[in-house]
Amino acid sequence: MLDFVENKYVVAIARTALVLVYFMGGFSLLTGNAPVEYAATKGVPAIAVYAGYAIKLFGGLAVIIGFQTRIAALLLVLFTLGTAFIFHGDFGGVFWKEISMIGGLLLVAAYGPGELSVDGRRSSNS
Repeated sequence: MLDFVENKYVVAIARTALVLVYFMGGFSLLTGNAPVEYAATKGVPAIAVYAGYAIKLFGGLAVIIGFQTRIAALLLVLFTLGTAFIFHGDFGGVFWKEISMIGGLLLVAAYGPGELSVDGRRSSNS
């Protein structure tokens, strides 16, 4: 049973599942679905919305492929902290989902992407 947890494919799938919500959200910016008007009601300038979507898109992609994974995960942690308190600061259910996502991202930052990743291949070829 524990061998399953250490399986390189399971780690890659878990890493991908964790950040797919970020990647797909960032990808939606390319289709023009950025909530700039809503963010403005919270005092967030449009440039910050676009920067956030870039972090979601490229940070999510980096974690998925396992490139500079720890840095990308930490950037997503900072992004998620901001969205948790700015947009979900009422401490309702969505706030706690954001905090849970931070927990998963911190695990990725602490333990790295695993063997089946760009980072893993570089370190094993050194």
